Amino acid sequence: MKFLKNVVILLFIVTMVSFSNACAGKRVHYVRTAPPARKVVVVSKARPYKNAVWRNGYWKWHRNKYVWENGKWLKPRAGFIWIDGHWKKTPHGWQWIDGHWKKR
Repeated sequence: MKFLKNVVILLFIVTMVSFSNACAGKRVHYVRTAPPARKVVVVSKARPYKNAVWRNGYWKWHRNKYVWENGKWLKPRAGFIWIDGHWKKTPHGWQWIDGHWKKR
């Protein structure tokens, strides 16, 4: 009987941890003002190391205004390609979609 009670308690704990992790995802923020046009930036620096990947600059929303974030070189990840972040227009406003590595 004690074993069964311990199993039930363990299942309860696992369920609660799973639920709390699912709820802890990123909050989605919407901006009512459209982002400015992308800046044209010429990358003049040479790659800092072999196979470095360029992440384009972008407009980030900071303290109720858009602020330009410069591009930078990223260390490559074997078997992945870099997808730049972007602003997506939705019925609720503009939503930022983070840049990320995508499996080839």
